[in-house]
Amino acid sequence: MKTVAFLSVASILLNIATSATAEIYYVNNRTGADRNDGLVETPLSNVSGPVKSISQALKLASFADTINVANTGVPYYDNLSFQGEKNSGDPVRPFRLIGNGATITGAMVVPEGAWREVARDVWQVTPFRKGFFQLVRDGKALPEVRPSNGEKWDTIPDLEVDQWCSWRGSIYYRIERFMEPATQRLSIARRSCGITVFAAHDIVISDLTVQHFRLDGVNLHDLATEIRLEKLTLNENGRAGLAIGGSSTARMTDSDIAANGHHSVLIQEAAAIGLEDCILDAKPTVLQK
Repeated sequence: MKTVAFLSVASILLNIATSATAEIYYVNNRTGADRNDGLVETPLSNVSGPVKSISQALKLASFADTINVANTGVPYYDNLSFQGEKNSGDPVRPFRLIGNGATITGAMVVPEGAWREVARDVWQVTPFRKGFFQLVRDGKALPEVRPSNGEKWDTIPDLEVDQWCSWRGSIYYRIERFMEPATQRLSIARRSCGITVFAAHDIVISDLTVQHFRLDGVNLHDLATEIRLEKLTLNENGRAGLAIGGSSTARMTDSDIAANGHHSVLIQEAAAIGLEDCILDAKPTVLQK
């Protein structure tokens, strides 16, 4: 008996996608170079080897590929943007970013000449971008002093040593007597978001620390669907560890979110996220109608 099979256009496209060969792109911020092809883990020539930045690997990668990041012990100063079909996958073969325990940071060392002493032991720096700030020393965020609910400052408050505040678009920091900020290699959160996903789907991001960004560690902006976040540490970002908005949907497992400026998880508009085996230092903030 002759058997007739009926296939939908969607199933045909899925079969084509899953039968295509997926690539693995390697990233190493010690041995890599962004002129390389990223297709081998160990440098073989002046063009064959890992790339240096994760963002370059994202530019090279296509549908359902994998990016494998080496944990060299040195943070990656980078910010990542997943957009469209190029950085998407399918239910069988998701687009993957495997961090291997590496850290992505948005903090940049403040230039020596940027600080100005405005009172005894109180120093001022004015970041280029206004809004949420973070002040970091030796890889750890320093304690911020903020106004209480409804309070408005006419001047900066009294600060203890190693405390800072933001006031009228500047950062004010109190340091130990007879010391200067330039000797401490202070950093500020310069980049906005560590990882942004917009209009992309079927992505797995795993085993990364994302910290010291001006806004969010991870921002699932809109139209980000079937996103899986696994074994992430999102800490000390200016606004939220994770922000999800629009019509985005995601699932987060086995992750740790702590010490972010205003929210652990920020859920806005029609977005939805499932949290499983996660440690949060504050309840998620829900701003939905």
